[in-house]
Amino acid sequence: MTLRTLSNTAYSSFALYIEYLFGLVASIMIARALLPTDMGIYSLLVWIVSNAIVIANAGITMAAIKFIAELRGSGRDDSTVALVRRLRQMQRNMLLIVVVVLCAIFAFAHGRIAPGVDLWLLGLLILSVAFRAPYMFNIAVLKGGQDFRSTAVVAVIGAGFNLALVILAWAKAASLETFVEVYALSSVVFYLVSQWRASRFARISADVDAVLSPELETRMRHHLRVVAFTTVFGTIGSSEIELLSLNILSDAAHAGLFKVANAVASGVALLLPGILSAQLLPMMASAQGRSQDEANRRFIDMTVWLYVLGAPLIAAGAVFSDHVVELLYGNAYAEAAPVLIVLLIARVASVLGQGATAFLLSADRQTALMRLTLLFTGLRLAGAFAFTYAFGLTGAILSTMVLALLGSAVTIRLAMRVSASGLPWARLLRISAAAALPALCCIPVARSLSPLYGLLAGTVVFAIGYPLSIWLMRGLTKTDADVVRMLATKLRGRSR
Repeated sequence: MTLRTLSNTAYSSFALYIEYLFGLVASIMIARALLPTDMGIYSLLVWIVSNAIVIANAGITMAAIKFIAELRGSGRDDSTVALVRRLRQMQRNMLLIVVVVLCAIFAFAHGRIAPGVDLWLLGLLILSVAFRAPYMFNIAVLKGGQDFRSTAVVAVIGAGFNLALVILAWAKAASLETFVEVYALSSVVFYLVSQWRASRFARISADVDAVLSPELETRMRHHLRVVAFTTVFGTIGSSEIELLSLNILSDAAHAGLFKVANAVASGVALLLPGILSAQLLPMMASAQGRSQDEANRRFIDMTVWLYVLGAPLIAAGAVFSDHVVELLYGNAYAEAAPVLIVLLIARVASVLGQGATAFLLSADRQTALMRLTLLFTGLRLAGAFAFTYAFGLTGAILSTMVLALLGSAVTIRLAMRVSASGLPWARLLRISAAAALPALCCIPVARSLSPLYGLLAGTVVFAIGYPLSIWLMRGLTKTDADVVRMLATKLRGRSR
């Protein structure tokens, strides 16, 4: 892990911390203002918009990250101009189609999807799609260029503005309609800031008449044909499809409980294990451009590191889930505590498979990924609706957990076969034991203290106990220890 990788990790980590921490606080404020039933309806509307954005991008953002990083890794910077220009035009065409379809859906299924919500508010949601889709493309361009400093700037400004509006609305006891307006306004801000940071590509494009090579053109078209399906169906399959099944087949309040638990689980899983996820694909593509052996090693190292960071989350969640829910959302959401434990397992499992996914994409194994994605998307859709219909909220969360574990396991196994490498299973077991030890120590703490003081005490126990136990159980290799020492030395130097 080079100093540049450490620097990129720091910026991408900061961006993730800010965006998801601010997003989590915003979701807490919204939940406290709306309570479970309205929260379920609002969450479904945002889910529809989010999936419309994914369809509008249709794998184009993934292509931008992969090919820009690959071109830079092989020293072919000139071709990035034509690549960005071509992909941006494709994204605009897809966005137009999605907006038209979304208008038709809201016009003909308004009463079914959003009963009681005015049509003009649904129009604001469509406007949000028109701004957030190009915002995501701009972020992809920055990630492909490994400009993680700019992604951090966008996160700070955009997420900070959104949080400020949400807090203001919460203070004034706002309704569901007000939070939809806030969502639309923040979409405009995210777009404008990202466009500002990515504008250097537009300036270069105006001055350079570059074209893509036939070989790159062919590879890009193949990538988009395959990854478009993989990304769209994969995102829908891994998204909060349970919000739709719970609203239709169970109860909007159950959807609200699922949403708040998943907000905490997803946010925490992305904040800690996911600090490397933002740069996994550009890192893998760049390594692939240098040598296959380096890409193979990077895949194993990143998967293990994600588990090192994710294991204590599950252990801590099993002990403190009720404390977290009561402290953040209040007694109205007390039933979300067991939901949080199950979803923490599911979301951490999904993060663990990201290293394998990035490796397979960089190795041009998009077809295999597409088949897996289609399979598990079908299973997610069938499982969510079937188990929600049979067992309500309990069925929905159990289906989510089982399929998340199975999906990551199959993806990692495929990457292991392609790379002809294996995971260090004995080390992973030692890491699991190292996470379990501080959790066992925290059980009496959780039973005897209030939510606030219990969480503070638990944080101290895990902050001291987990690094100590993972060191004693040899969960870190000598190379890992050297990296930690180098990072600590660098941080100490900056603090002086």
